[in-house]
Amino acid sequence: MSDKKGFTTIELLVTIPIFGILILLVFTSTASNMNIIKNIEAEVELQQQAQFIFDFMEEKIIQSTGVIYLQDSKGLQKHNSNEKVSILKIIFKNSPDHKDKGYIFALTKDPQNDCYNLKYGIGTMGGASDEVGNFIQNIEVEPIPLHKNYNEADGIYICINFVLDECTLTFENSYFFRNSNRRV
Repeated sequence: MSDKKGFTTIELLVTIPIFGILILLVFTSTASNMNIIKNIEAEVELQQQAQFIFDFMEEKIIQSTGVIYLQDSKGLQKHNSNEKVSILKIIFKNSPDHKDKGYIFALTKDPQNDCYNLKYGIGTMGGASDEVGNFIQNIEVEPIPLHKNYNEADGIYICINFVLDECTLTFENSYFFRNSNRRV
């Protein structure tokens, strides 16, 4: 028996490929898990955005008497129509006895991402400056009921499409105006 310590060439030729395969498996598994975690984080972020936006909008919309202005994503006014609209800006009017005359919601292009931010303002004309949410691909609305124009509707259906990285989610809800029996 030999006293020499070390590895033989055969042992090295067998061990190195096995070790390489193990490293490859660990790396592939780790990369896959990191992608899964990234997707889960994006989905959670979008769900939180949707929850906050819908909670915020609900409070404002149900106080309103209806829609007085609706601008589609092409810049056309659509508040006198009843078609499904991808919005750029919408203004809800309040009853005359309410301290806020109305609520403005507008989409602005996010300069860092390929999506929009939702902004909010108070009034019946002008713009919106307070940011409410992010990662919005588009917002689609329809009047409730469908046969009425937006400015005569009893409520509004809202569908928000979100996008973050490669994750896309859609959330929707319907709201009825508390004072819908009043004309806007």
